[in-house]
Amino acid sequence: MPIGRRDFLKMSGGAVAATVTPSALAAAPAKPRRIIDVHMHAYPATTVFADPIVNPITGAKSPIRNGAEHMEACIAEMKRWNVVKGIVSGGDGDRLKAATDWHDRDPARFVAGAGVRGSDDTPLPPLETLRKAFADGSIKVLGEVTSQYAGLPLGDPKYDPYLSLAEEFDIPVALHTGSMPGGTTFDPCCRTARARLGNPEYVEEALNKHPKLRLNLMHGGWPYLGQTIAILMLYPNVNIDTGALAWLLPRPAFHDILRQLVDAGFSKRIMFGSDHMFWPDGIGLAVQGVESAAFLTEQQKQDIFHDNAVRFYKLAEA
Repeated sequence: MPIGRRDFLKMSGGAVAATVTPSALAAAPAKPRRIIDVHMHAYPATTVFADPIVNPITGAKSPIRNGAEHMEACIAEMKRWNVVKGIVSGGDGDRLKAATDWHDRDPARFVAGAGVRGSDDTPLPPLETLRKAFADGSIKVLGEVTSQYAGLPLGDPKYDPYLSLAEEFDIPVALHTGSMPGGTTFDPCCRTARARLGNPEYVEEALNKHPKLRLNLMHGGWPYLGQTIAILMLYPNVNIDTGALAWLLPRPAFHDILRQLVDAGFSKRIMFGSDHMFWPDGIGLAVQGVESAAFLTEQQKQDIFHDNAVRFYKLAEA
């Protein structure tokens, strides 16, 4: 949910009830599995977090004061939970540099993505800037693409040159789908955002205009789960990630969603993503959300936490 931190806190308005206590993160597994987090967020090192960061689920306060400290805290959480690789996109300010800074800090751990929107106040980067970044390998993912926040479907013509570029370089695309924080459309950032545009059915035109795309539907398109399943059935080049569902939703609700996707036969197309945003402890909460799903087999957990991402993102070493 890539909006400004103060905007998120203001919009959420306490609508997400605390369902996990701070003690839930007391201990990581004794023998943690190798995990890939395909949905991470970076902020410029100089971004100042003036307000105390309070986890909206646990109520735990964080001493993080700026973007640089946020990065270090996320790396510490990744080591704690054995998250061996993360795909990170930038939010706020210089989005491309925020992501590449994380990669430069730990090249073996991070893959940089181009966080892009396409609204009047957050225009798309110059096409040649992305071409150069794709060519030199400094950015290897187009996303998170937040066209929904711009009030546009991915099939809008303004995205076509960028999707064509992704096809040319075989760059996977990660698209925000599903819902947004309460009150998003009343914020100056996102007056044209609409809930319906989070429906995965809006990706079909883009997929048919750009048949070589590898597309990740972030947040699994929830609450449009039926449409997500329909897209997965028809388009084998589409995967989904768990995103914020894994920890911001009450755990029974998340497990119900995950079970439906697995029961529909798509356990090989689901990838773990924390979407921790400003809260590094969200990484562990998201891991526990999947790990605690007793209906998953060990192989299904291995696929969701690691193997599916290796295949979809074509990761050489993870």
